Amino acid sequence: MRYLIEHETVLEYPRTVREHHIELRLAPRTDGHQQVISCSIETEPSAEFASYQDYFGNRVDYFCIIQPHNRLVTRLKSEVETLKENPFSFEPVPPSGEHEWLREAIRRAPPMNDFVLHRSLLTPSAMKLAEAITCAFPRQDKDQPLLESLLELLAWVPKVFEYRTGSTEVHGSLVSAVRQGGGVCQDFAHLFITVARSWSIPARYVMGYLDPGISQVGEKLATHAWAEALVPGAGWIGFDATHNLLTNDHYVAVAVGRDSYDAAPQRGSFKGESSGEQPAVTVTMQEQQ
Repeated sequence: MRYLIEHETVLEYPRTVREHHIELRLAPRTDGHQQVISCSIETEPSAEFASYQDYFGNRVDYFCIIQPHNRLVTRLKSEVETLKENPFSFEPVPPSGEHEWLREAIRRAPPMNDFVLHRSLLTPSAMKLAEAITCAFPRQDKDQPLLESLLELLAWVPKVFEYRTGSTEVHGSLVSAVRQGGGVCQDFAHLFITVARSWSIPARYVMGYLDPGISQVGEKLATHAWAEALVPGAGWIGFDATHNLLTNDHYVAVAVGRDSYDAAPQRGSFKGESSGEQPAVTVTMQEQQ
């Protein structure tokens, strides 16, 4: 699939701000499952950009606007070709060899431990999470393929809470979302990640875009979030708990991290007397011939 993505974020301030420093994680990833054909970013007021690759391999574009301003607009335009048509297309490892496969994968890439050991308010310990959950906590069956256990986990997540637009804060506590019985795509991804890590499975957070023709939540098009788990024989496989789907070529990955804070599309700091309004985000995603 080939998509044209346009992403605009507008920040407005009731009082003038200055010395505005911004980091953007908006440029889609290039890897074995997708290729970036073109990507451009512009701002109002205009700014000079620099970029670097962060610890997780995400492209980070950053800039600063020194002069006073009351409004900041960032615009991304990118064309991306996605290649992962069938997530089940891989040579599986027998269940008896999966543990050794994962152990060797982590030994070859020690930073992978970050996706097993990391705990935060967004991805807490299994003990803290279990205290808030009223239904049975899922357990991994060591005698069945890991992918089957992860698919059962994928189907379990929507039983814990339902999708409610605007019900939780950005980077909010997962335990709070579970206790109130509702959350958004970030919470669904964090819940999947938390349980997978309790099984000692590397799991990471992904921020990106989903073809609007596939989405079932009826929300205004914006960034989407899902989880990825390291599956023996396959590598990283995406699990979209919001829709109970494995990710394929209808998904465009932008940034990955231990949780949503690592993969925030935009963050920054400035000098001024007001924190400003919530950002107004407009996203379009069009399939290209």
